[in-house]
Amino acid sequence: MPFSTRELKRIAYHPIVFVITDNSSLSASNNPNILFSLSIIDELKIEQISFNPIAPTYMKKALELIIHQASLLKLKPPSRDCITDIIQTANGDLRLAINTLQFSSNNKLKVSIGKLNSKDTCLSLFQGLGRILYKKDSEENSTDEEKNQPENFIEQCHISAPTFIGFLFENYIDFYSSIDDAATLCDHFSITEHILNEWESRSQLLSVSSSIACRAVRLCNSVPMSRSFRPLRKPQESDVRTRVQKNQTLLSTNKLYYGCSREEYFCTVLPYQAFLLKISRSATTNATNRSILDIGFIDRHSKK
Repeated sequence: MPFSTRELKRIAYHPIVFVITDNSSLSASNNPNILFSLSIIDELKIEQISFNPIAPTYMKKALELIIHQASLLKLKPPSRDCITDIIQTANGDLRLAINTLQFSSNNKLKVSIGKLNSKDTCLSLFQGLGRILYKKDSEENSTDEEKNQPENFIEQCHISAPTFIGFLFENYIDFYSSIDDAATLCDHFSITEHILNEWESRSQLLSVSSSIACRAVRLCNSVPMSRSFRPLRKPQESDVRTRVQKNQTLLSTNKLYYGCSREEYFCTVLPYQAFLLKISRSATTNATNRSILDIGFIDRHSKK
């Protein structure tokens, strides 16, 4: 253990708390093993405390209180109809909900005097997704082309383009009846993902990627499914990336692969280690054993 860590353990009188959110878009930042190796966690008795997501009811009360205080300061917050969308996007993270509310309030809309009394154009997340996933000929043939531009749906939903595209990718399959149409759409999604991965020009090409994804979902569906209510699922990409990053970090920082390649360790050694730990009912207080069980053992009877 490094000298500085030993000194910290000897002279420290108060605990040090690191606050890490689980909803971060950067999957590496919400992994505690990025900050400390398993040996340091065991040596310094570092504990990890996890909190359940904030209930939507309490989050709604908090956001309404913020909006009320903003109205007293003569600020112009977004419509109350947008609170539900912000709560759904935040996924239990109150800090993310407050930040989203702030960014939504800072959007400056340029309207003429004649449009000041017009109806609020704010859309809910499900309304924006529904206008794209449910193929509506009446909207496509509408003469108001500017109103029905797919890019405007994202702006009216007050949600980031990558998140909106993630919702489309997670739910499009329930609205497609032709495998050929789905394959064509996947090609467009691949182009969108390639554009989003270009970090140097990500901000400039964000509107291009959202335009490709939204228009492809509507135009590639030549034989749409019959209209009926279908529950929408949240994107799973962030959770998958977080787990992959966590597994890679454990291998690189703790050298658990014992001389074999990563592929061999993941596919052969790690599942066997987890199986032995489970049947032997060994103590899981050791951080290494907990990690092996968490990564290597899959409960096939658990609910997905």
